[in-house]
Amino acid sequence: MKYVRLLLTVAAVGLLLLAATPWVDRIDPAWLPPVQSLGRAWIALAVVGLVLSLLTRAWLALGANVVVIAVALVTILNVSNRPGCEPGEERLAVMALNAKYGHADVAQLADAVERHDIDVLVVTEVDEAMIAALVATEPGRRFAHRSAQTVEGGSPAGTVILSRYPATRVDVPEGDAVTFQQPAMSVDVDGRSVLVRGVHPQPPVPRSLDHWREGLLELGEWQRAQRGRPLVMAGDFNASSAHAPFRDAKRGMYDTAGLWPTATWPLQRSYPPFADIDHVLVRGLSVEDAGTEEIDHSDHRAVWADLRVCPR
Repeated sequence: MKYVRLLLTVAAVGLLLLAATPWVDRIDPAWLPPVQSLGRAWIALAVVGLVLSLLTRAWLALGANVVVIAVALVTILNVSNRPGCEPGEERLAVMALNAKYGHADVAQLADAVERHDIDVLVVTEVDEAMIAALVATEPGRRFAHRSAQTVEGGSPAGTVILSRYPATRVDVPEGDAVTFQQPAMSVDVDGRSVLVRGVHPQPPVPRSLDHWREGLLELGEWQRAQRGRPLVMAGDFNASSAHAPFRDAKRGMYDTAGLWPTATWPLQRSYPPFADIDHVLVRGLSVEDAGTEEIDHSDHRAVWADLRVCPR
């Protein structure tokens, strides 16, 4: 029994080191960013460790597992400041979906747009064929305004913003990081201008780690330069609050996902989704409701938020 307790203690300490990785602001070794996103897995393993520790009276292991759960929760819980303004009358419902190379089910997406009465839709990994199919549906016909042309077929690069409100394209500075398309539009919401940015940085895989980190930091610099006007950043950030560059990108903004964000990726696997990497971030807008939707043939959940523009 002595060796069992020792083994449980060593395992709990190792688990604690893994759970603490989100506080390491590095991109090397290359396995670090993926491991940082596994907070839900560390909690599940720590719960198992707690039970085994109680059964074997391994008190040091029990204490370490309690700390693992607390540390992992800090990286998952959405504790950013909720917008404090009273809701205005101007409504803006936003949805974002990674369409997985344009393969997402258009009929299901159109149904979700109609059910949530979406005003602005941000679609990443999309092509012109999918956009044409969407706007041909009855719910899709509301989107009379859009960002610029996207890519043709089978690429993760394409991102489009669709709006039912009048909207004009906004130029964004070209940073040093290589990213997928990340357009911006100024949307006229019943006389109030709201800036919307579609987001899709490179993923945190070995060949693009530098661009992933730099892309998120550039988003943070860009959004802080837009202070003084209502702002929405929505899309596939390829990052969660477990990643220091994402925490910088969203500083001063509110993640509409709520206290316990729903994991949005990956779907269609033999294991459940474990990372909340799709976000609707806002500033200068209040949040009435928010949630997620599963769309067939996409490996991401769509995220949506029902917003009100804050009074001036």
